[in-house]
Amino acid sequence: MKSEVDIVVDKRKLSLIRNILLRIFLLSIGIVFIIAIITYLNVYSNETEKKLEQLKTYVFDRVRYDSEIFTLAEDNLKVFENEFLKLYLSDIEVTKDEFWTYYFVDEQGATRMKPEYYEGVYTDDGNYLYGLSSFIGNNQKLDNPDLQRRIVLSNRVLSKLGAAWVNRFANVHVAFPENVLSIYYPEEPWGLNARADLPMNELGVIKAVNKGENPERKSIWSGLYYDETAEKWMITYMDPVDYGERHLITPGHDLYLTDLIEQLLEYNSDGSYSFIIRKDGYLVAHPSDPSDEQKWVGQLSLDKIQIPLVKDAYKLISEEFGENTSQVKVIKTKIHDSYLVVGEIEGPEWLYVRVLPVGTIREAAHGAAKRVLIEGMIVLFAILTIVYYVIKYQAEKPLSQLSYAAEKIGRGEYKEIAEARMNLPIGLQNEIGMLARRFVEMATNIKDSKENLERIVEERTNALEKANADLMEMSLLDGLTSIHNRRSLDRSMARIFMDAEEGLGTFTVMMIDIDFFKNYNDSYGHAEGDRALKDIAKAIKETIREEDRVFRYGGEEFAVIFNHTDANLSKEIGQRILEKIQNLSIIHEKSTYGILTISGGMQEYTKSFLSPDEVIKAADQKLYAAKNKGRNCLVV
Repeated sequence: MKSEVDIVVDKRKLSLIRNILLRIFLLSIGIVFIIAIITYLNVYSNETEKKLEQLKTYVFDRVRYDSEIFTLAEDNLKVFENEFLKLYLSDIEVTKDEFWTYYFVDEQGATRMKPEYYEGVYTDDGNYLYGLSSFIGNNQKLDNPDLQRRIVLSNRVLSKLGAAWVNRFANVHVAFPENVLSIYYPEEPWGLNARADLPMNELGVIKAVNKGENPERKSIWSGLYYDETAEKWMITYMDPVDYGERHLITPGHDLYLTDLIEQLLEYNSDGSYSFIIRKDGYLVAHPSDPSDEQKWVGQLSLDKIQIPLVKDAYKLISEEFGENTSQVKVIKTKIHDSYLVVGEIEGPEWLYVRVLPVGTIREAAHGAAKRVLIEGMIVLFAILTIVYYVIKYQAEKPLSQLSYAAEKIGRGEYKEIAEARMNLPIGLQNEIGMLARRFVEMATNIKDSKENLERIVEERTNALEKANADLMEMSLLDGLTSIHNRRSLDRSMARIFMDAEEGLGTFTVMMIDIDFFKNYNDSYGHAEGDRALKDIAKAIKETIREEDRVFRYGGEEFAVIFNHTDANLSKEIGQRILEKIQNLSIIHEKSTYGILTISGGMQEYTKSFLSPDEVIKAADQKLYAAKNKGRNCLVV
């Protein structure tokens, strides 16, 4: 039995409802704004405290960890100094003739170490020297026997210690008070590439260790400088070695700036970044690249770097720290609206500064407050809407029925609604009744659509699977020869190699190369070359067994996998392949044999191979052996 309820709303009551809703709305907005402000202040305070604590821990761990490389550099060069002085103070003689066995004078008058000492050479005493280069400017005289002796003895120490040190440093080098530099640098023949008139002892990084510039004879970590020969920005550690009042040599280590940036100067997603500055105000490294005109500066003082934050930060750090920089401290710079977290890297006495823009903290606080505001407004409007409709229509029960129906539809239970077996207010002659009827129609349509969609999906899935299978097969075939391609070879090798490792059979790989094929292409054209490739591929395919497979490896190279066979049978089939190609009698006047021939290398699988690539590589090496034997043959 259906009943109808008529609701008559008085205009004054309607106005009262609107007034109530308006008051609720204004009060709720005020509450939402207050909550948003409180959230902003809370998040800002907590985020600031958390970020700074995280950065303090990070900076403390970072400077402690990265001080190790500088300590290692100092230890290395002390070892170098001891080794050199041991040789220098000995009675070892270096003759002029011995000196010139290592060096030559180039066309521009510069004296350089011979290239073989960089490329690798065995000495008379059986030692193998490599990675060494040395440069003496064309403005430097070499008539001083002591200079020659220091150079040769330094090179001996470089060859002895350099190989063990370049895994952590770019190189090991020795500068002299004279315009001379020797270097162990396997990646770059520096001494062979240096400009003939390069005034090394006048550049900031080397000049800084000379007695005139460094009377205290301190070890020096340089600032950022540009090595124009290596074309890289780097930093250098140098330790002057004196004997009495004489400056003998200055051993040093180079570190690339790129390594330093990767380790210390990374940007974080929160906007924080780092820079490194010396206690005396010289900038060591900064995420922004120095300009090209500063290549000859050697060390970058603050008055030459237009980075306001760095200048102001140095002033604040000097005032806050004084001489005591052993503790990690936090400084706020209001001018740049940032926090500076500062720690000292031991050794070169660098200050590692982590910059945290306050704006990133504000953004997090703004984001949280904004979310509260938006979510609060959404909730507010939802509540007001529900209150409005409940008061206006007193439709709690019909809405509950519709809500339950919606849940059932959400769970995919359409049948009960579509067949009208669920109690819905479809008899009401209003929007709710119309909505209930639409629910029934929607459930019916969804039920029918789902059944139809499932059928279509099944048909499309079957078609797609077939298309994918066809595409996969096409992707494994060579477009020219219609045999399997390199990708198919990789897949097959991976499978049969795994089977062989598990004792499920064995296999042999044969690598094939068409002899003098480039000359054939040049003489007869690419169309004839393509035809020859097709004929040879077809001939190989016809010669091998049904369980074997031929692949186009690339260009004029082919590969054959002989499955479940031993070396003798594989060799027999391989020989038949060579004869089959000869019998094609494809004329090739520029070939030694007058026709197109092939060379082959064959490798049987053994347990000593660790990967499919090793088997192919072994077969390929035997192919090259066949080439070297004169081609048109098979090497097993």
